[in-house]
Amino acid sequence: MGLNAINDNNGAGADKTLLQSFQFVQETITEMGTLSWLNMRALVWMLGDYEQYKKSKANIRKFINNLITERTIAKPDGSKLDENIFINRAIELFQQGSFTRQNIEDESVVLVFGAFETTATTLNHVLILLAMFPEYQERVFEEVISFFPDKETFEMNYSDINQLTYVSMVVDETMRVMATVPLVGRHVRADTKLSNGIILPEGLQILIDIFNMQRRKDIWGADAHIFNPENFLPSNLEGKHPYCYIPFTKGVRNCIGSKYALLSLKVAIAKLIKKFRFTTEFDYKDLQFVENITIKLKQMPLLKIQKRST
Repeated sequence: MGLNAINDNNGAGADKTLLQSFQFVQETITEMGTLSWLNMRALVWMLGDYEQYKKSKANIRKFINNLITERTIAKPDGSKLDENIFINRAIELFQQGSFTRQNIEDESVVLVFGAFETTATTLNHVLILLAMFPEYQERVFEEVISFFPDKETFEMNYSDINQLTYVSMVVDETMRVMATVPLVGRHVRADTKLSNGIILPEGLQILIDIFNMQRRKDIWGADAHIFNPENFLPSNLEGKHPYCYIPFTKGVRNCIGSKYALLSLKVAIAKLIKKFRFTTEFDYKDLQFVENITIKLKQMPLLKIQKRST
């Protein structure tokens, strides 16, 4: 666990401290997950930096608590909190007696951790791949300017975002070849028979290998490992198993933030590609992946960013 010592500066330093805290705790949790047969506290002691682990958790809890306190203060105009925001809904349940303060804190921490790296990592991967495949980047640019030709104003609403079909294909294909969360764990609650006849017994802990499953040649063809947004043309999806592509998993425990993540990704991509051109000398075949809670690259490609003239 190799982060530098966490500082306590205010302003930008405080923001950096919070980000470091999330990253440190996330890395620690990853290591705990790979050695789950050990007592959690004993494991942290063995891995070292127990004091930093405690301090990082305290920083995160302080941030969440301050946010909750801020939101529970009555607004001067008497208006209500926006119920579409999770923490506001949790506070409302607290005020109704359905949630405790601890419930709000715990659920907020889970959601922040869930979104901490995933969307940013996926956006980074999209830009890397578009830089490596300029022909696809230009198709994204052409689609964006066809709907938003005005160079000065660029406001998007929900219906606008839904029209960006090629941008959606690029996002889907990015999450297919570079699954943001490469592995997910599940606990088998009852004997479960798979389609191949294998029975998973009740109580078994399993890992689902999303990364390799989404690159299977028997599903996606001989070039399954190659980035190609046309894999998500409706005609190319016909006949494929509905669970052959599960970047947010599926079923009752699928990611509750998937719709928001996709919307925010499409808006960010459209605005970035409309204004900038991304290039790189790094070759796609040289990408080396490192499994973690979110997928990592052994060597991060350097991107050159140029402002578009039109």
